[in-house]
Amino acid sequence: MSAFSISMMVELVVGVLLVATIAYCFVLDRRLKALRDGEGELRKIIVALDKATTRAQGAVTDLRVSCDGLTRDMDRDLKKARALADELAVMVEAGDHIAERLGSASNAGARKAASDLRCEDGPRADETTRDAGDEDDPLAETGLAAALRQMR
Repeated sequence: MSAFSISMMVELVVGVLLVATIAYCFVLDRRLKALRDGEGELRKIIVALDKATTRAQGAVTDLRVSCDGLTRDMDRDLKKARALADELAVMVEAGDHIAERLGSASNAGARKAASDLRCEDGPRADETTRDAGDEDDPLAETGLAAALRQMR
């Protein structure tokens, strides 16, 4: 082959390679444009995500402050409730003691009134049917009932 045909073949191969390179550069340019367009969208997404994260951090901080305040209020209310419960327990215990004393005094007064009535009038019909053990029975007639009967 002659020098002219070898030189022509080389130039032809170089031309084909140049056309392939130009086509590849064209495809690469389109991809880079798409990437740049996507980069703008990605920046918008990142900015929106940053704003949402900042708002979420603020909300979490507000929630913590609110929760701390509620915890303090609940602790205060719980202490008050415990103090009131203790005070109420003391009052109930004192009331029980007073009721026991009144019951004892009432039973003693009823026995005395009953014995006084027996002495004055003799045994009454309802007292004759009463059992002697009824006086110690807590369900037995109290002094208040005896006093009311005496008032009739």
